[in-house]
Amino acid sequence: MLGQALGLTDAEFDALQEDNYRDSPLFNEREKAAMWWSEAMTLNTAKRDDKVWAEVRRLFSDAEIVEISYACGMFNMINRLNDSFRTELEPEEYNRRQHGAVKVTRATLDEYACRFCGPEQN
Repeated sequence: MLGQALGLTDAEFDALQEDNYRDSPLFNEREKAAMWWSEAMTLNTAKRDDKVWAEVRRLFSDAEIVEISYACGMFNMINRLNDSFRTELEPEEYNRRQHGAVKVTRATLDEYACRFCGPEQN
């Protein structure tokens, strides 16, 4: 639901589901690198994958790498807890109704996140 709120298209979702994002023209090189880094973190291969590290270092600042890594780590932690506790997740229809209720948009998320940005990032 969050991806849809941020404006991801069905074609982009398909590329992500099929794990074809690296070859997809739908994503730019920074998006691809962020997904590649997140995938390496999730699979616990990041510490020995020099190619993904070089790409992330080329395209992102240290602060951006920390932000991407932190977000990935948080989602991984939540997923591990939900899996371990056998949490029953809400059905898709419930999430769709919730999205409509809270009106999450890319603009509202950017506005919120930029409260924490330094002056050079605004």
